Amino acid sequence: MRAPLAAFALISLALISLSAGRLWLTPEQIWVAVQEGPQGDVLFWHLRLPRVLGGLGIGAGLGLAGAVFQSLLRNPLASPDIVGVSQGAALGGVAAQLAGVATLLGAGLGGFLATVLIFALSMSRSAGLDPRRLILYGIGTGITCSAALSILLIRAGDAAAGQAMAWLAGSLNGIGWPEVQIATLALGLAGVVLLPSTRTLDRLEFGDDTARGWGLALHLSRPALALSAALLVSAMVALAGTLSFVAFISGPIARSLTKGRVTLIGAAAVGATLVTLADLATRVLAPSALLPAGIYTSLIGAPWLVVILKASFKSPR
Repeated sequence: MRAPLAAFALISLALISLSAGRLWLTPEQIWVAVQEGPQGDVLFWHLRLPRVLGGLGIGAGLGLAGAVFQSLLRNPLASPDIVGVSQGAALGGVAAQLAGVATLLGAGLGGFLATVLIFALSMSRSAGLDPRRLILYGIGTGITCSAALSILLIRAGDAAAGQAMAWLAGSLNGIGWPEVQIATLALGLAGVVLLPSTRTLDRLEFGDDTARGWGLALHLSRPALALSAALLVSAMVALAGTLSFVAFISGPIARSLTKGRVTLIGAAAVGATLVTLADLATRVLAPSALLPAGIYTSLIGAPWLVVILKASFKSPR
């Protein structure tokens, strides 16, 4: 990936997103608002800017976490929103909302417990962690969490269920400066743990035995990286709901642009681009309806899932 070109494209997309909406802002208006400071244009400083910055941070977090999971397990299907982590976070977040507890706390706990359960079920005494078993158990855990979530929504009142459904759809409508601060903090803390692991993930591409021969303590590094990525996903789900497929497709797209290399920063940039593009679509394609951004990420990600499945069936066993 040509980093300067990718950075220019992302910045350009963010600037377009700052302008877009029912009321479009010209470059001159944006420049005047920047000069006036936070006490100036309310639309720019308190609605558009935190929404765009929050989308960039949330997308980067989802893309980074998805690439870590896929590299750890050497499988493009091993994404947090495929193997049950996002569903666990969504269940915890809705349960917290209905109980009157902080959504961030509930989503974090739900994602953490789902990850621990999936890893515990996938471990064997003889072979250690089996990535194929993890994906199967993860899909089963995700289905179970989705069923439990449906039960909660059915038993909740109309108002509470409607609020929870709006959050689950995945949207940046409620993003303000507090959410931007949380997204930045979560991304920064996770980045300190995950970004230095690129060499570890590169070596895992050659298999567990080879990685152990290079001195990697997989029984420690793999759970630590997986839990860090799961907590990052949970935080982003708590802030914006389930933006489906962002974590799933960011890593493969970044790999395709870097000739197959593991690139965590590239995956984060792709995730930020996807969420910003989806949110821009909500304000340009249907400004009166304001459809959730999660609908557009699903429209992008679902065909990609079909492509990956077809490629896996064609590959030799």
